[in-house]
Amino acid sequence: MTSNLYTQLEEQKALDKLDEVLEEVPRVRSEVGYPPLVTPLSQIVGTQAVLNVLSGKRWSVVSKEMRDYLRGLYGRPPGKISNEVLGRVLRRSDEVIDVRPGSLLTRTFEDYREEVKGFAENDEDVLTYALFPKEAMEFFKKRKHSLDERYKPQPEEETQEMELGDLKTLIDYVSEKDVAEVVVEKDGTKIVVRKYAPATSEVTKEVRTEKYEEIIDEKEKEKESKPDSWKEIKSPMVGTFYRAPSPDSLPYVDVGTEFKKGDVLCMVEAMKLFNEITADEPGIIRQILVENASPVEFGQVLFYYEPKEE
Repeated sequence: MTSNLYTQLEEQKALDKLDEVLEEVPRVRSEVGYPPLVTPLSQIVGTQAVLNVLSGKRWSVVSKEMRDYLRGLYGRPPGKISNEVLGRVLRRSDEVIDVRPGSLLTRTFEDYREEVKGFAENDEDVLTYALFPKEAMEFFKKRKHSLDERYKPQPEEETQEMELGDLKTLIDYVSEKDVAEVVVEKDGTKIVVRKYAPATSEVTKEVRTEKYEEIIDEKEKEKESKPDSWKEIKSPMVGTFYRAPSPDSLPYVDVGTEFKKGDVLCMVEAMKLFNEITADEPGIIRQILVENASPVEFGQVLFYYEPKEE
């Protein structure tokens, strides 16, 4: 488990926090009823300790798996779970169970087989999808696309060659004349001969300066277009940004969506767990800055929102 924490913190560029995390692990474990630190509970407890340390606010970011554990979906813990933690983590809509989790299952193997029909190649694929629907479907689609491309008939390539003497003539012409570039098309082949311009030339400097100023202007315009009242929601970790709980689900929020304190706005997959990013206060989403399934860095802005009174 310690080696796993080491790897997690290295990925988060926070290896200097290892000692703090190791102190946080037994604290988290005691608060959630002393679960045995074996897979997957060791991963759930260890990752929560990492999130508590990195976010700077204990239990402000909680993985979906930890929330499911607190609801009882991993079975009854050996000890008592802290009421304070339950109050901070569980939402009103979260149903806490006190029965064997397996008795609540409603979907069968055949249901999953039907859902993944056309993608699953064997029973192992169906089981993989049942356990990890999002990751499995992404893999199956990539695999299918790869196979389709591999067996797709390829058009016969037409090889058209330009005589070496013709190419030398073009190079000599561009070198001697006051031209920057010559383009020649012959028998379906396009040849571009371009004169090299040193990167230190005044022209290049001027062009680069203009481009740089244009970029700065665009950034300034973006800043000016955002009212001072808008606030940022940043990623608390390095990971992958997801707007919806599953590929077939609607996004948690869109531009214009009103949300309440504690509402889930997105998920960031990191350290093998899906971590829900919730709202600290009510507001309205004004801008979404990251594409779905895109990598994000620690502290990267995910949303701009306008605060709203309850």
